[in-house]
Amino acid sequence: MTQAQSSALLSSRRRLWAWRIGATLILAAAVHGLAVWAVPRVIMGRVLSAAQPERTSGVFLPPMTDASARRIVMPSPDLLYATCAFDVSTTPLRIRAEPKAPRYWSIALYADNSDNFFVINDREAAGKPIDIVLIGPKAYAQRPALPAGSTLIDSPSARGLLLMRVLVADYAAEKSVVEAARGSLSCEALR
Repeated sequence: MTQAQSSALLSSRRRLWAWRIGATLILAAAVHGLAVWAVPRVIMGRVLSAAQPERTSGVFLPPMTDASARRIVMPSPDLLYATCAFDVSTTPLRIRAEPKAPRYWSIALYADNSDNFFVINDREAAGKPIDIVLIGPKAYAQRPALPAGSTLIDSPSARGLLLMRVLVADYAAEKSVVEAARGSLSCEALR
């Protein structure tokens, strides 16, 4: 083999390896991007499809967390939860609560890709009732008229999840107070 042939063969092999490395990097970037985009949506899709709202208030009140509970990933045994799956694609949702809990509580709203877009807690509410009107990302025929004292929140997605947490020190001793706090939550279509 001549020097020119050897040099051409080496150059050809380098191009082949460069192409393989480039193709592998492009494939890895595409798989990574797809995973980052899809995984949160798949997880929230499963959570939203498993949500079991009460017929009257639209809220699901699971029992106090114990070692066997895994509806919510890694639930805290010190928190009492309430959830509300929502769909604001055609109608706004009115969220109301008056949680008079002795300790921390919070209400968080999550978009369909699991992004948290709104949170309010006991300190921010300062003892006042919560009255929120949640609207979807697409405009309705007309902007809804807000009830007096309510706050308008724009959801980045039509579907999502509300998660309420109430801190519990001793469930047996505080049961009536903490259950009343989370029981005050309602998620109903705005009329």
